[in-house]
This record gives sequence, structure tokens and C-alpha cells, in this order.
Amino acid sequence: MATPLQLLQASIDEDDDSHFRFLVGGVSIKYVTITRKLYKTDDMSFEPTLILLLPTFPPGDWNDGRISRNPQDGRPFFERVEKRAMRAVSSPWHPVRIDYSNLELGEKLHPGVYETTCTAFSSTLVVKFARFEWEVDAIDHETTAYQWIEGQNIGPAFHGHVSEHGRIIGFLIAKVSNASHASLHDIAACEMVLSNLHGLGITHGDINRYNFLVHDGRATLIDFDSARNGQDAREIEGEMHSLAQQLGDDSGLGGVTWEDS
Repeated sequence: MATPLQLLQASIDEDDDSHFRFLVGGVSIKYVTITRKLYKTDDMSFEPTLILLLPTFPPGDWNDGRISRNPQDGRPFFERVEKRAMRAVSSPWHPVRIDYSNLELGEKLHPGVYETTCTAFSSTLVVKFARFEWEVDAIDHETTAYQWIEGQNIGPAFHGHVSEHGRIIGFLIAKVSNASHASLHDIAACEMVLSNLHGLGITHGDINRYNFLVHDGRATLIDFDSARNGQDAREIEGEMHSLAQQLGDDSGLGGVTWEDS
């Protein structure tokens, strides 16, 4: 009987290698690279078809594999599988750690960002995690940024780190309910929260209006992956000076769907 496969995330490129994150047998997460042009893009984009096309996953304790075309018979095969140490968040600071397998993912808000529930918490939270190894650095930086602002009511409350087979790949934050993205009408609330951030010597780095959640007469900042600490007065003043322009920008660039549906 074949081992059950569940496609968790995919990064598909019709002109280059494509990358996949699978749950195997309900317990093991494995990362698989598929060589460019091996399958059609449409087939890789539809989970049931992709799983039918894949060669049998080799048994054993491996976490990284590559599927290529067998030079002998032309059929797809696992060119290699290996167990290797993957990059992880380097400086965890919060005492709570939740394994990814204990999360029940809900609405997708953005790539790698979901509403989630788990038995350790009574309310719905938001999880943000690195789907693939190249996303770890941004998660690592944002994890540190949340430590900078801990307890300051600037961003959503930080509830803990998310791990995968022991390595930390993401974090849990509070869900900001009944919120909307900011507009020029909300500039006073946005100035207040941005000023509080600047008072710590931190610039946000991406103050598009979608990174302010307005609720209960105030604003909460999100997405701290571009935040910088120890900034000088010129950088801080420049960011505040650009706020009105950012809040008035209706281009939709930078938008994510973090508000409630």
C-alpha cells in the first residue's frame, strides 16, 4: 500500500526547478525539488494529478530529495534523497514552542501566513512560517523584530515559535479581529503607532497602508521583516514623512488579506 502523501506548499516555476513541501504518512515533512520541464506546469499545480505522476517516495529518514528523469529509461525517479540540517530561526527568544503538526491551518492570508488553531490556545491565532529554506532569513529577522517590540502594543502579541521536526521555522501571533487596512482617514492612529516604534529607535521599512490594521480606534503594525533597529534621526524622520503618501496610495501594491473575511 502506498504511503499517503499530502502536498503542503509548492513553488512552481515553468522555466526552472520547482519546489514542494510534502507531509508523508501523516508524520514526516519532506522537501522535494522537481527538475525543470519534467512535468507540465498545470500537472504540478493540481495536487491529485501531481501525486499520481510522482515516483514512489523512498523509505527512510530523509528530508530533502530531488526528482529527475532517469537517463536509462526516461522515467521520473528520485535522483537523490538525503537527511541534512536545514536552516532555522537562529535566535528563538519566547518560551513557547509549538510543533507545526499540532496546528490546524485555516484561512490563507498570504503565502506562508494562515489563521490557525491548536489545542494549546483557546483563540484563533495567525501563524507565519518559512515554507521553504530560502524564506527562513526573513522569518528569522521578523522573529527578532518582535522581540524588540515585545510588550509595547505596536504589533500583534507574540505567542510563540513554530517548529518542524525540532527546527524553528515560524511564529504565532494574535489575530487582530474586526480590523481594516488603513487609509488617510486613519493617519492619526497610524502616526501614533509608528511614533511608538520610532521611539524605540526602530524603523518599520515597509509602511504601505496594508501593514497597518485599524481597529478599536487605534492601529496595529504588521510585517516586520524589513524593520531595522538603531536607526538615526534622519531615517526615522524620513519614514514618518512618507506616511501620508503611503496611506493615500490605492495601487494595491504590498496588499495582503489580513483582515477578517
